[in-house]
Amino acid sequence: MEKDNTLDSAKEAIGEETEEAITIVSDATKENVEKTINVVKDIAKNVKSKATKATTAVKKTVAKRTIAKKIDVGFYVQYQGKEVSKRTILEEVYVEWTKSHKITELKTLDVYIKVEEEIAYCLVNDEIKIDIKLS
Repeated sequence: MEKDNTLDSAKEAIGEETEEAITIVSDATKENVEKTINVVKDIAKNVKSKATKATTAVKKTVAKRTIAKKIDVGFYVQYQGKEVSKRTILEEVYVEWTKSHKITELKTLDVYIKVEEEIAYCLVNDEIKIDIKLS
């Protein structure tokens, strides 16, 4: 019977050590899970903060563009007693462009005014040139 008592004592000791080990592992796991949750929460806060900043920046940019579109700017070139407005030049470009193209094909327009020659050189869609006499 002594063998059985020793065996039972050993089993109890192993059982207690196992329970203690499980408790330690369990506590460590809970601690790691809590740390991981806290890290994820911090990352989520940072992402939300950055997203808010980006959204604010986009809203400001859109607002600036909207303001620029709403302002009707008068633009005039005066040279040796003559005057030509932006509107006049744009109307002439429109007339010339619609002779051979659809207005929806016009994507970009760059206008170079050479007052000494009294000509506005227009570059349409970065390739097609239209020359408009300013007199």
